[in-house]
Amino acid sequence: MGYDLNDTIAAISTPAGGAARGMIRISGPQTLDCLAKFFSCENNATLKEIKVPTVLQGTFHCKNPKLDIPGDLFLWPTDRSYTRQPSAELHTLGSPPLLEAALYAVCTQGARVAEPGEFTLRAFLAGRMDLTQAEAVLGVIDARDQQSLNTALAQLAGGLSQPLTELRETLLQILAELEAGLDFVDEDIEFISHEVLKERLTEAQQTVLEAIEQISSRADTLDMPRVALLGAPNVGKSSLFNALIATGKQDVQALVSDQSGTTRDYVTAVLQLEGLACLLVDTAGQETSPSGESIEQSAQKMASEQVRQANLRLVCIDTLTDKATLQHDHLGDADSYLIIHTKSDLDTNSIANEKVIACSSVTGAGIETLRRQIREQLINAIENEGGAVAATSARCTDSLHRANEALTRSRRLVEHAGDEELLAAEIRDALTELGRVVGAVYTDDILDRIFSQFCIGK
Repeated sequence: MGYDLNDTIAAISTPAGGAARGMIRISGPQTLDCLAKFFSCENNATLKEIKVPTVLQGTFHCKNPKLDIPGDLFLWPTDRSYTRQPSAELHTLGSPPLLEAALYAVCTQGARVAEPGEFTLRAFLAGRMDLTQAEAVLGVIDARDQQSLNTALAQLAGGLSQPLTELRETLLQILAELEAGLDFVDEDIEFISHEVLKERLTEAQQTVLEAIEQISSRADTLDMPRVALLGAPNVGKSSLFNALIATGKQDVQALVSDQSGTTRDYVTAVLQLEGLACLLVDTAGQETSPSGESIEQSAQKMASEQVRQANLRLVCIDTLTDKATLQHDHLGDADSYLIIHTKSDLDTNSIANEKVIACSSVTGAGIETLRRQIREQLINAIENEGGAVAATSARCTDSLHRANEALTRSRRLVEHAGDEELLAAEIRDALTELGRVVGAVYTDDILDRIFSQFCIGK
């Protein structure tokens, strides 16, 4: 990491392409000097005299090419900014050539173009946020649906880091009391009792285990939840697949035929459900395959794997006389499946089962009801899982497991009246691993790995 924090940096911070508005972000010690040389305020205000966050209207004067660009200047003249440095945002017309000209003007006055993620890196190094929150910024930028956005926003608000930061404070207090006792080992003074120590360590380990569960429950939020269609051959899975994705802009469609076993591979498409994206999978029909390595047997294996990976299974039947499926005792957790009567237009028998949704791919009846039910069950499952943004999951899992192991050894030492110096060493190990999670302990290569994923201007 070779960034100089004394540099003044600038970048276009709005997406590429034309738009009604565009923005250039500037941050660093020389921000006001850079602005004073090419921005004039309508009210003739002197920038260096401004001491509080201010919005100013004026004109940006560019020399190459020669342009006078009207716009607004959002100015944070002190360290009360995102980066804890003097900062500004230039808001003007979203024309790419105009923005490039304004950025060039800033850079000719002493700034340089920012590296990817450098604004957020400065915010982290200044203590504005910890590493999990910095990764949440990236999660917000990369969010592909409302649920992944909510996950990133919750983490940005401290949903993951706050309990771990509080835990570190608790462990630091325990360590201070232990080390105070070691200083007075020859005196009859007890700074913390074994009962209190055991209780605090148990609570600490529970917090770590909850964080591990929160992260591992959605190890990669870039992987959309999966919904798999399964059932006997020719039961109407492919027709239902096509009906569900018909409202979206999908190029993929499942092959539909009266001939049994048409689907030998599996087919996937992204299903958009009012802000929630999921991967819909149409699998080969479930049947008894001949022995050997036939195409049919391979299709059955692939179908079984897709069903195993699915967050929700749509069990398709074409007749309400399928009593084995309707009993659904063998299908597992009630929240992990729905039973779909795919040909309700041909079978007019009444449905006396709350788990069955009547649909018709021909008439469209029940399709919207099914879409709503799929969305509701997936959201319930995701909310129960919690989760962290993908970058945090990948980086933190190992450290949290190591912290948990250190706390397990600490508790054993307390239970067996072990050496307090060893106990203090184990708590230090736990503190180090927790520090790596929230960013109290870090290395340049960790920062490079995280912030290199950002786009320029963030």
